[in-house]
Amino acid sequence: MRNIIIALSTLWLAGCSATENVPPTGTRFTLDGCPPFMNCVSTSATESQHAINPIRLREPLNESSWAIIKAEALTLPGASLNHVRFGYANITCYSDIFGFPDYLEILVDPEQLQLNVRSQSRLGFADMGVNRDRVERLRSRLVARGIAAE
Repeated sequence: MRNIIIALSTLWLAGCSATENVPPTGTRFTLDGCPPFMNCVSTSATESQHAINPIRLREPLNESSWAIIKAEALTLPGASLNHVRFGYANITCYSDIFGFPDYLEILVDPEQLQLNVRSQSRLGFADMGVNRDRVERLRSRLVARGIAAE
């Protein structure tokens, strides 16, 4: 019985991290949607509670604009870079109080001239809007820098 309680507690607390099966190169893939919990937003999600609009770019992505996007993403609270290549970034953002990890992914869609994003809390069923706020904060910063359109 104790093992069942531990297993259920682990399932309750644990969430997915980043997109599975990210290819080692390129940007021709999609970010994962969200699990059924209220701890994630994604441009790939089809359910309204998880869906978030992509960040529309003013111009095609280049090295200079990509450097600004990465720099702005890393100014988000508790942000540290896990993996990056041109057009894709995987970032962990740690919460201020308890240091809980959340995952933020950014992926350029050059044909649509947009950044697809995914942000998910690693722990718990709900995030109290933290992930949506994180993406909207990034959007606002990129608009202010002239990289993204409103």
